[in-house]
Amino acid sequence: MCERKAWMKKMEEKTVKKVRCNICSAGCPIDAYVQNGKLVSVEGSRDWPDQTGGLCAKGAASRQYVYNQDRILYPMKRTGVRGSGKFERISWEEAYEMIAENLLSVRERYGAQSTVFYAGYPKWYRPALLRLANAYGTPNYCTESSTCFQSAVLAWKSIYGNHLCFPDLKHAKTLLIWSNDLYYSNMSMAPVYQTLQKRGVNIIAVDPRETVTTQEADLHLKLLPGTDGALALSMAQVIIEEGLYDREFVEHYVYGFEEYRKYVQEFQPEKAAKITGVKADLIRQAARMYAQNSPAAVMFSASPVVHHVNGMQNYRAVMCLIALTGNYDVPGGNCPAPGEMSPCNEYGKVKRFHDMEAIGEKEFPVWFDLPCEEAQCSRLADNILKEQPYPIKAVVSFGLNCRMWPQPRYLQKALSTVDFYVNTDLFWSDSCKMADLVLPAASAFERDVVINGKGGMFYLSEQAIKPLGEAKNDIEIMIGMLQAMQLEDEALDQGYEHYMDHVLQPSGLSIHELQEHPEGMKGKVIVPPRFKSYEKTGFATPSGKVEFVSQVLEKYHDSHGYSGLPEYRDFRTVTDVDSREYPLILNTGSRKPQYFHSRTYRMPWLSRLEPAPLVELHPEDGKKLQIQEGDQVRATTPVGSIEAIAALRGNGCPGVAHIYHGSPMGDANDLIPKDYMDPISGFPGYKSYFCKVEKVVYER
Repeated sequence: MCERKAWMKKMEEKTVKKVRCNICSAGCPIDAYVQNGKLVSVEGSRDWPDQTGGLCAKGAASRQYVYNQDRILYPMKRTGVRGSGKFERISWEEAYEMIAENLLSVRERYGAQSTVFYAGYPKWYRPALLRLANAYGTPNYCTESSTCFQSAVLAWKSIYGNHLCFPDLKHAKTLLIWSNDLYYSNMSMAPVYQTLQKRGVNIIAVDPRETVTTQEADLHLKLLPGTDGALALSMAQVIIEEGLYDREFVEHYVYGFEEYRKYVQEFQPEKAAKITGVKADLIRQAARMYAQNSPAAVMFSASPVVHHVNGMQNYRAVMCLIALTGNYDVPGGNCPAPGEMSPCNEYGKVKRFHDMEAIGEKEFPVWFDLPCEEAQCSRLADNILKEQPYPIKAVVSFGLNCRMWPQPRYLQKALSTVDFYVNTDLFWSDSCKMADLVLPAASAFERDVVINGKGGMFYLSEQAIKPLGEAKNDIEIMIGMLQAMQLEDEALDQGYEHYMDHVLQPSGLSIHELQEHPEGMKGKVIVPPRFKSYEKTGFATPSGKVEFVSQVLEKYHDSHGYSGLPEYRDFRTVTDVDSREYPLILNTGSRKPQYFHSRTYRMPWLSRLEPAPLVELHPEDGKKLQIQEGDQVRATTPVGSIEAIAALRGNGCPGVAHIYHGSPMGDANDLIPKDYMDPISGFPGYKSYFCKVEKVVYER
């Protein structure tokens, strides 16, 4: 009896598990409180490095995320027509058998290239999915980075030849934050940002809106959306004209400087002011502050700058500023490795199957030349419906979200035509309704995952609770697919725990050691920080130098019209939309603390913060349009319209309408044409299109 009482008392006690939030890419550490096998509450961890214990609205609502009524709990096979939402429960064995039968049949009839493997959110499993695609033999491994982040990486590679180098905040004296709202999109950086202010770091913020981040900056350059390139080129013009650039670095390590110098002369601050809406004196002030207070670093964002029809070139213009001022690979600048690290990361090390043409390869060749180890799938719907460059007959997806594309229903239509479509996800979605088979994924609270931290540290994001229903973690599902098709991969063949050990192996650690040390462990193999490595190795570009004139881009000048220079093309002049009929600039996706794409709309706490989609307008535009706060309005573009509630906000620029994407009640991405995209990266022009907003008057 005493033993039973002790057992019951133990069951009643709460235990704490260390979990990394996986709702967005910030990956904030969470203390998950578990009682009787259930997640009962969460709070931000205070005992992890650089953490204050805070959580954003999304993280605070984690329990609603895990126990959501829309969770997929079992493998489900479609029984009705696609889109009907009629499914029946089947076993995992039946699911794997169905996958093997259909995918092997497609490969035999059409070739392996006719199957697309797609990774949406979250990102933790992506190298494993690439391994599965390679084992199957298809070049068509794709991710949501076809519309998010990868363009920024390509812009960087076209100049420096390596992966995007982030700022060394510890030693920076000046920080140029380009369209990155830390408090909303990367909350874990907010405490670090506050320490910069305390030690007197000069902060310049570039953002079309006033945010908490911009309010705490020394300078705020409030530019019109999509004009980033003109602003960066104008700053470069000032830096060069006033002799503030690093002559020695430029002379020895920059290719194409004279062409670049000549080109930026077209962007005198007075001219740039007319393009960007930023006053000429502010442009000069920002350029001097960044160039004269070294070391200086630039903090980038994943997508605000590249979601324009000139997005990649705009970012190239920004990135050139780093080398121009000699702030590349120096303490306090933008560095490949500013601190200690452990050589343990599958990202970028697993190479895509290259033996046949991938989708997007002919239209977006730079994507593959630089390369980024994934296919470009922004035209996936066209690839399917038009059978270009060949028939696409099967889609294997993890977290596919049609709302990541412009004109989401067009992709849904395309998915309804393939021979076989399987989607693994946490929640029932419109994308799931089109599938032949839906598989239940485990949340971050239902699996162990190795986390690679700063300073060569490793942590185990612990499984806090058993998976709901029959959910499995994504990599376990991939291993099941691999085995069902009798494919081989050395890292995946022996199960999930072996795969985690494989990932950890270069660090000298094992999964067992991390399980014994929830506080984290430092890798046994550590690479110390190195600066100015280019002095010995050069740069991984065709010229071996920093390329202000990209030879990779220049190669496609005649065939695709690309310029090797960071050329500025204004979205207002390269389209044929009548600005008199559609006078407002439409900016979609402006980050909000409670939203991350479309996934968090289903969480009660968060959905109540905005019970209806908002069209945010500047008060000046509200007055012109005779629209008041709370009015029902209709936002219209040449390709669609949605109804929403007017919100008059003075933090944006006049002439701009902000609408967040992903709402099932009115998705801003419905308003963007599917062919309105950057010709180099293929990224949709989400953040600078054209619209009109009208008050809706209902007849009584």
